[in-house]
Amino acid sequence: MNQLNTRLKQLAIEAQKYPLKSKQRQLALANLLSIMEQSGKLIYPYRGQFQGLYQEIYAEAKQRLFCYICYQIDRYNPQSEVLQWANFMLKNRFFIEAIRDSMPIANQGLKHRRLAKFTIDAFYHQNYIELNCQSSPSLLQEVMQSLEEDPEGIFQGTYIGNHPDANFQFLAIKIISGYSWKEISSELGIKISTLNSFYHRCLVKFSPKFKEYLS
Repeated sequence: MNQLNTRLKQLAIEAQKYPLKSKQRQLALANLLSIMEQSGKLIYPYRGQFQGLYQEIYAEAKQRLFCYICYQIDRYNPQSEVLQWANFMLKNRFFIEAIRDSMPIANQGLKHRRLAKFTIDAFYHQNYIELNCQSSPSLLQEVMQSLEEDPEGIFQGTYIGNHPDANFQFLAIKIISGYSWKEISSELGIKISTLNSFYHRCLVKFSPKFKEYLS
């Protein structure tokens, strides 16, 4: 555990040294999130509640946490442990936000799957935003076009293990189109946590490409 905390702290401090859009910062953050994900030390807030929705809520909360870390790593205080900081934010902010946004919105006659959310902050904006069909439609269209055209074949060519159908292009288009992680998981036969983790790593990995395509 001490080795894990030390390594995470080293990567966080390293990321803080570099400018926001630099390759060095992105690499340090990608390694940080990968190690954090694989450590199994992220907490599961309110486990046992939200039957049937917990996995999807947790996946959404974790994605928000990782996006926050990517663009707010400078707020991390090295006097505390990275996991302590991350778990506090996961439980007290992002899980609560994910509950609110993932539960059915009865008074609007919509369910969460209809919101067509797509987190694009990892490859375009500095601040956390969620893009849907009602906000910034032109940008959403540009992102979708870049995914569909995939001029270098990298989005379709990047996939989970021995599952070429579970590629980044497929996942991103599904998310933009409003499908939930639960629905995608059922279609592919792959756990939500695996899909979400892969998806987020791809957001970080392809950040420079989307900036290039959208510029």
